[in-house]
Amino acid sequence: MVEFALVLPIAVMILALAATGGQMLMTDISLTQAARAGANSAAQAYGNSPPASITVQTTDATVAAQDEQGGAGSIQCSGAPAPGQCVQVTDLPAPYPGLQNNVVNLVQVKVWETISPLVPIFGGVTIEAEAVAPQ
Repeated sequence: MVEFALVLPIAVMILALAATGGQMLMTDISLTQAARAGANSAAQAYGNSPPASITVQTTDATVAAQDEQGGAGSIQCSGAPAPGQCVQVTDLPAPYPGLQNNVVNLVQVKVWETISPLVPIFGGVTIEAEAVAPQ
């Protein structure tokens, strides 16, 4: 009887940790999709004539990333440069070190979200994803 009383809390903790790991994995997958949508949108905005500014690219990328996640305000983050700004856009001129890019300019989009894990031991966990698209 004593062994069961010790095993049950440990089993519950292991299940909660597994669920938290799954929650983090699903968030990472969905943020990667949001970053791809944002990168494509920012690259398309840059491709307009005249090319869009970084501010317009960031706005377009944010809208596309939020739409991919489920609508406005669906990506929640902490530690962003401004409250609610969970998307960062950077123009990468050619050639950019570390990327196989010799001809075209690239746009890089980083998206991050802070989640509250099911196990409150960890506190908030920030997950980041990024994507790159040609401009």
